[in-house]
Amino acid sequence: MRCLVLSAFVALVLVTPSCGLFETRPAESPSQPSLDFRPAPDAQTVISNLQSAISQKSETNYIRCFADPATTSKPFAFVAAADGVAQYGGLFSGWSRTEELNYFQNLKARGTTSGSSDLQLTEKTPPAVSADSVVYSFDYVFRFEHTDAAFPTSARGTLQFTLGPDNNGQWMIFRWIDFKSTNDITWSVFKGKFSN
Repeated sequence: MRCLVLSAFVALVLVTPSCGLFETRPAESPSQPSLDFRPAPDAQTVISNLQSAISQKSETNYIRCFADPATTSKPFAFVAAADGVAQYGGLFSGWSRTEELNYFQNLKARGTTSGSSDLQLTEKTPPAVSADSVVYSFDYVFRFEHTDAAFPTSARGTLQFTLGPDNNGQWMIFRWIDFKSTNDITWSVFKGKFSN
């Protein structure tokens, strides 16, 4: 009798429409965040998310690393390096999250299809930790292959990130200061070049 009940159950399972467990899911939209973006309960996760967003050229994940006016009253601020200010002047006054996204979208649009991109960071000093913020200082190498043959594909310099939690406890970059520390162009020049 038990064998008959088990056989009936198996037959019922096989003929009942499935919930799509074994069906392929639709492709992820490029505008959707990828699975590599992790919730950021600390500053180090934000840094990892930023590096991942750059290597994947994900504008959605990139901008999620910066202070969002929808979740915090602290606005995002970028202070350009001297060579960026010299070339692009007033462009950087009042640079906000909107300009940051616009720059990255333009850079991505002018990137090569198979070109690589990455951000290498070397910690200069231990992070300065306070009750509600962390300040990191890094030497950086930013690489992004693009279609403008007359413009470099990498930038080097030193940057300082100030990070803190938003109203939901998720950490973000609130302030970014770029410094010229080598003979190469800085990230500021990249931002100026691809801002429009």
